[in-house]
Amino acid sequence: MAKQTWLDFWQKENEFDDSMSMNYAYFLARVEKYIPLSRTQRVLDIGSGPGNLEDAWFSRVAEMHGLDISTRYNEIARSKHAAHPGIYFHDLPADDYLNFGVVANQQFDVIIVMSVVQYYKSAADVETLIRNIKQIAAPGAKALICDLMVGGSVFSDILSIMGRSLRQGQLLSMLRLLVRLRFSAYYTVRKENGFLVLSRQEWLDITRRVGVAAHFVDEPLTLQQERMNLLIQF
Repeated sequence: MAKQTWLDFWQKENEFDDSMSMNYAYFLARVEKYIPLSRTQRVLDIGSGPGNLEDAWFSRVAEMHGLDISTRYNEIARSKHAAHPGIYFHDLPADDYLNFGVVANQQFDVIIVMSVVQYYKSAADVETLIRNIKQIAAPGAKALICDLMVGGSVFSDILSIMGRSLRQGQLLSMLRLLVRLRFSAYYTVRKENGFLVLSRQEWLDITRRVGVAAHFVDEPLTLQQERMNLLIQF
């Protein structure tokens, strides 16, 4: 049997379909401290999944574009937002997921990359991501790359998310999810492919090479408090 990759995993129904909303609720309660919204902004959501960010922001900004490799997620998101003008979802080629040609001639005021980069293959992919974002960022734009694994272990990651879930009153739901993940395709794919982990210094070195101003946000913006969030100002 051929080795399954993360690209294969996200194309199918999976255990995260019903659980992403927990992480997004935590994120949405904090993100506007760093990226205030206005009705004039155009937003790019890289790795948009089933449209959680669009669900929250569709009536608060001028336009939103979601990019995802999962045609299944894009179909779900398009169905939810069919009646909402200015909300678009674009399919990324699974074998060329850093090709943002579908939005190449546009500019965005806000770019969000939520819990995506750990599934990339290399630091070179990350540098390409940031270069591509730079090309489509409007003057004064902000990009937030979230949920970055910068060290530690899978075990410490699990402890972190359980602690946050307990404080948010979501511990039972998180425990159920963790059990389901252990006995699912996710566990196998993670064991075979691992996650991309880059240190804080590696991230800052990449942003310097690309020529953008970036710093890490001082507080957790997702349930995984060990993970970091990088804010880029254009």
